[in-house]
Amino acid sequence: MSESSNRQINELAATWIMRLTADDAHERQQAQHGFAEWKASDIRHAEAAARIEQLIERMQSIRQENNEDVRPAHAALHAVAAKRKSGRSRTFIRTFVLAMAIGVPSWFALDAPPPSQLLADLRTSEGQWLTRTLEDGTRITLSGSSAVNVQFNADSRTLVLLEGDIRVDVAKDAARPFIVQTPLARIRALGTRFAVSHGGDRTVLNMFESRVLVQTADEQKRGPTAGTVIAAGQRVEFQPQGIERIASMDAPRVEESLQQHRLVVQDQPLPEVLRQLSRYRPGRLQYDSKALAHLRVSGVLPLDHPDQALQLLQANFPELRMRSFTSRLVWIDVKPASNQNSKPESEPKLKAPQSS
Repeated sequence: MSESSNRQINELAATWIMRLTADDAHERQQAQHGFAEWKASDIRHAEAAARIEQLIERMQSIRQENNEDVRPAHAALHAVAAKRKSGRSRTFIRTFVLAMAIGVPSWFALDAPPPSQLLADLRTSEGQWLTRTLEDGTRITLSGSSAVNVQFNADSRTLVLLEGDIRVDVAKDAARPFIVQTPLARIRALGTRFAVSHGGDRTVLNMFESRVLVQTADEQKRGPTAGTVIAAGQRVEFQPQGIERIASMDAPRVEESLQQHRLVVQDQPLPEVLRQLSRYRPGRLQYDSKALAHLRVSGVLPLDHPDQALQLLQANFPELRMRSFTSRLVWIDVKPASNQNSKPESEPKLKAPQSS
């Protein structure tokens, strides 16, 4: 089984543990039945549950010796019945148990950047902004949790965006095209301003001035002229299969908001908004993308204050529930149907934050 499959199973096990400690008794009961069915459906699920039980027992005994609160561990133990042992994927379980049983912000370890990002030419951490003028006069700004490699030579100027967000004001050089490369797209320009975001399986381009030629992975194989020309005021979203959509946007508003460390969203799925916010908040935002995909967001969110952004989202979507299990871990899901308030008749619009 692949490492990604192991990780997915362990994250699902962690999700069930979170649900088993819910405040609502009915929700806990539903979670217990669902968790039992999930374990019975695959031997790997039962093994993951067994590893959690063994490690929670160990951490629970430590906390009891120190007279600390062990209620989350008790709740998990009462729900986990499997007794099989396995040595696979211990890293995830160990960090999960530390976060749940000890309260150490260990979830951060799960999201540690890969070596390629740690060794990047330029990189930022959560909530950090970095502006640099490159050797050709191009000015770039990296925002939270971003990593980029700079590859300049006599024939071309290339920025390889490994992860995160970058805003570019390109210096003109007719002899050397300027390129931003992500795993999903190649963006070619001479003199222009634009912003590129890449994370997971999505690349997004916001065009502020002039034009660029964008190429998907397949189009890059067909030669340097294949692709789509994107003009100022357009937004392009890429997925692994190619361009997902091209839409218009208010370029001056979006650019000004980015300069002021604000995120402008226009009819975006909530999971995509949460993914972007997670780059600016220390720790981890945990959520089920499929369960939240039907909620769409429009408005402006403050990137310098991600917790305020989360509060604004919750105020506009009363069906959302946000729970903090440690200072670095926030769990976001939808309230049980019996606990939900009546939904707004139309999609809520987030208000732009006031200037500080």
